[in-house]
Amino acid sequence: MDDSTGRRYGRSITAFTLAAGGLLYGVANAFYWVMFPDDVSEGTGNLAVAAANLGAWRAETLLFALAHLLLLPATLGLAVVLGQLRPVVATVGGAAAVLGLYFSTVHLWQYNAFFGALAGAGVDADTARPVVTALEADPFVMSSFAVWLLGWTIGLLVLAFGAWRARVVALWVPLVLTAGLVLDIVTEGVPLKVIVSVLMVAGLSGLALGVRRHRATVAAPEATAPVATHS
Repeated sequence: MDDSTGRRYGRSITAFTLAAGGLLYGVANAFYWVMFPDDVSEGTGNLAVAAANLGAWRAETLLFALAHLLLLPATLGLAVVLGQLRPVVATVGGAAAVLGLYFSTVHLWQYNAFFGALAGAGVDADTARPVVTALEADPFVMSSFAVWLLGWTIGLLVLAFGAWRARVVALWVPLVLTAGLVLDIVTEGVPLKVIVSVLMVAGLSGLALGVRRHRATVAAPEATAPVATHS
């Protein structure tokens, strides 16, 4: 397989994982807020929420984990696509997004799966409170949470705007992703969170379509030079 074939396959995989990961991300986010619409005032409140519907809690944990695992190679592939066009943007954005998504999977198992396991074992909130308090005070646990949110948000936006500047996507793609990420941070309530899901699916699908079209453009055969003939 030559380099051009490898690049074509790489862009195809990137486009697929961006679209599939974005769809799963949107489904997971909407599913979580529809099933668990009430915010909790403290960490141990998650235990009561998980115990009330343990199956749904484990399902959303798995959905988010799968979404983030798909988005890991997707953002890495997007950085590779941009590497030849905007190398600084690709390096900064790719590093931040990949680091954030890695820590997101760590946090999911540290936090979401932890509460699911306690709820499944019948542990009540008062019993778990000292452990939860210790986790939330631990710098490694909370720094992983911060790296996840900051890395994913900043990295994705750097890559998305870089893709626009490189003419891989139209301007609406990074703007839609910006709206979705900001709305997710500053809003509460099921209707707005569902809008977040729609915006994220649309933005990540736009990135996927841009990468796919860019692949088709790059893969277009070059005009061949005329072959010299002897009279």
